[in-house]
Amino acid sequence: MTEEERKKYIMEVYELCGIDSILVINHKGQLERISCPFVVVAIRDIGELEKGLKYAVLAVKLSPELIDVYIVKLKAYYYFNFRLIGRLDPNTGH
Repeated sequence: MTEEERKKYIMEVYELCGIDSILVINHKGQLERISCPFVVVAIRDIGELEKGLKYAVLAVKLSPELIDVYIVKLKAYYYFNFRLIGRLDPNTGH
């Protein structure tokens, strides 16, 4: 993929999702939008984050390699370091 094609792809993704949501296939096989903040669990120790703990994703971006990056605790981490738990409950913060 050329640099120009990559930029075009990133712009198309941001038009669909922005930095405030992700699109996932739910358990019914339907496309569903999950807005930030949403909850993930770390599947490995990475940076300051500990395996097995839950974290809130504040935003979603794309790396120059076109890999989803989650913004957690104001730092960027690749999506594959986490398992999606679901929406953040505004009443509990979890």
